[in-house]
Amino acid sequence: MIILYAGVQADEVGRASPRLPETSENDLLTRLKGLLQSLQPSRMVGALASGSDILFACAALSEGIPLRIVLPFAKEDFRRTSVEPRGERWLTHFDRIVSNTAVDLVEGDRPVEETAEAFNEHNLAMLDDARALVEGTDERVWVITIRPAPDPGAPTVTDNLVLRAEERGHFALDLAPTHDQVSAFIIMPYGVKKDVRTGKKVDCDPAFHRVYRPLLEDADISWNRADLETDSGIIHSGMLAALANSDLALVDLTTTNFNVAYELGVRHIFADRATVLINPHIEGHARHAPPFDINMIRIHSFTRGQVISDMQAEEAIQALRPVVERVTSEIEVDSPAHSWFDLATVKRPYSQLSEVTDALTAENEARDRISAAIKSSDAGEMNAAAQWVGSTADVHEGLRRSLRIELAIGLHAEEAYEDARALLEIAQPSLNDPLHRIWLQESVMVYRRLGEDAEDAAIRQELWRTARQYLEDAESAGYADSETYGSWGGLIKRELENQLDSGDPAVAASLFREMAEKYRAGFESDPTYYTGVNLLMALRLSGREKDDPFREEFNEVLTVSRFLNRLAIADEPTNYWALATRAELTLHECLENGQTVDEAAEQYAEAARHGNADQVRSTKYQLGFLAKYGDPKDVIERLRAVIEQAR
Repeated sequence: MIILYAGVQADEVGRASPRLPETSENDLLTRLKGLLQSLQPSRMVGALASGSDILFACAALSEGIPLRIVLPFAKEDFRRTSVEPRGERWLTHFDRIVSNTAVDLVEGDRPVEETAEAFNEHNLAMLDDARALVEGTDERVWVITIRPAPDPGAPTVTDNLVLRAEERGHFALDLAPTHDQVSAFIIMPYGVKKDVRTGKKVDCDPAFHRVYRPLLEDADISWNRADLETDSGIIHSGMLAALANSDLALVDLTTTNFNVAYELGVRHIFADRATVLINPHIEGHARHAPPFDINMIRIHSFTRGQVISDMQAEEAIQALRPVVERVTSEIEVDSPAHSWFDLATVKRPYSQLSEVTDALTAENEARDRISAAIKSSDAGEMNAAAQWVGSTADVHEGLRRSLRIELAIGLHAEEAYEDARALLEIAQPSLNDPLHRIWLQESVMVYRRLGEDAEDAAIRQELWRTARQYLEDAESAGYADSETYGSWGGLIKRELENQLDSGDPAVAASLFREMAEKYRAGFESDPTYYTGVNLLMALRLSGREKDDPFREEFNEVLTVSRFLNRLAIADEPTNYWALATRAELTLHECLENGQTVDEAAEQYAEAARHGNADQVRSTKYQLGFLAKYGDPKDVIERLRAVIEQAR
């Protein structure tokens, strides 16, 4: 998607009724950064006036999103008229942003005219600019604004932009600079889970990033979620308090997850209303009714794929908006427990028992503090929280370790690998600790990323040796699953690239054999087409003798991988990774049997038509890897060209 942004300017000194008070700026910036991290737009377009515009621009640059600044007239004139009146700190931001070489700055040639009519015309120019950027693609233009509730009798320039955008069919989200503190709790599964009703795996995360988060930000509702708890999933008292006391609960029933069912039960006991049940329909999956126990309750739905397209996200949010508005403004009992029993004598918010220890209260406060730091998506805030965790005497050592690992995972997501490593090194749990598996797997990925970024070859090798040691520890500890072996194979692949220019061919052959061994172990423990195609690659390029045992294993892995891949494509015909893997499976078969790659070329072209830029880049990287290690360069170049033409 392309995001076109706008909003109110910073308040002038002494303004009687604040529109964008200075006290709300940090909160808005945190909300914007998190929202952009979830939506991952390909570009942002807007102006650069003081206040909202500059907050949007700062958030975009912080998240590494390409930024296009479109001004109605010359930069210096705009600086003088739309930034300077609000003070030096906004000028500092403006000058820093326009001097950034990564920013695409477009200066208009209009005469300086500070009237609503002139700025409304500039709104149309920005809408035209954004539309031109998505032309010929499957991307959509979303308009996100920061503005108070519109006054129909006195529309602002920002109100005009939203109106014109909606007239053109663009989707719009609003963030209010100040708002009442309505709270929500999101109850849902996270990561890839198997749906027990269909037996198929579903990536649950896109629903949070593309639907629930923007939905709640648009409603100006402060939200929290039951994320992947590092304390082995134990539902602690802080989560119970959130389930009981939040004004709203969104409950995603995807995969009929046990934790979700438990949390829904807790919510229904404590809260008589504002519990919204959502049962998304996954494209390519058979439609299933929710479990009998809750099938009598009103359940909402939207359609999504394994990834959620811009249009699917728009339709889902538009469907859920009136639901959220209704349940947070009306008194309508939706809890079966409260409909049946007289539970009205105890009113929310529920208070802790007087016997609850100070230590438990301190634990909840610590969890809230760390959760807020991670939610900010800001490495600086997470590092500050880590310093606090290390110095406070208010938490026990088990909790301190858990919080450090949570922060390390957050820092890893922000690519602050060195900071993540420092926390992981001092948070090492014992083998019998429920956190041990999470800690080991996170440590492997952090050391691998650090090695990839290291310029010094000796340092790179040392970091990767450490990652290897952790993988061996994971295997010894019994974590012998496809995730462990997939990480192992990926690490060996990086080591192979390091060997390409300066290493001995015998070492490369040894690494290929080891890669095949690890992918084979992962394939046998949890067969997937992903581990299968990587095992085929390693087998082909390992230098192993092409005897009968080789051909038997190659054909067996190919057959099983094709079967799993065919199921995935039948389940979701436009799934890019399934289509790209089908093409690579065909490529391996053709190259191994000395056949032409025409069928593979057609399949790569079909996959490319359904992939985004990052996905296609990953596929071209894989083809380049094959060429480096012996596959015909002319064949690989042809396939890369086919992918480009299909795009």
